[in-house]
Amino acid sequence: MIQVLLNATTRKDVTGIPVGVIGVGQDITERKEIEIQKVQVAQELQAFIDTANAPILGIDSEGKVNVWNNKAAQITGFSHSEAVGRDLVREFVTEEYWSSVQGVLDLALQGVETANFEFPLFTPDNRRVE
Repeated sequence: MIQVLLNATTRKDVTGIPVGVIGVGQDITERKEIEIQKVQVAQELQAFIDTANAPILGIDSEGKVNVWNNKAAQITGFSHSEAVGRDLVREFVTEEYWSSVQGVLDLALQGVETANFEFPLFTPDNRRVE
């Protein structure tokens, strides 16, 4: 199947009365196939994140949770919907780790990676999990 992007405009006679349509088409088949592949890769990545055997957490540039996989939910007791949109450091990390965790996240947002950084999280009943 060929995908075409169509731009159509009214064709008028010398008096300005519409007498038809002029269309200009562009073959966008390849672009659409690439878009479909990107969606499939994104879906596969999301499935990998969701089913990973380790907690995977993500934040946006404001520190709000935007990734919270099934293992994170299982370990902490907070569901994905309960976690997303909330401040990771202030609402899920024990207070004595706020500064160090925020520092690591700030560096990561600047492109500086940190490996094997440990910090505890809270559960809904205020139990601490490592």
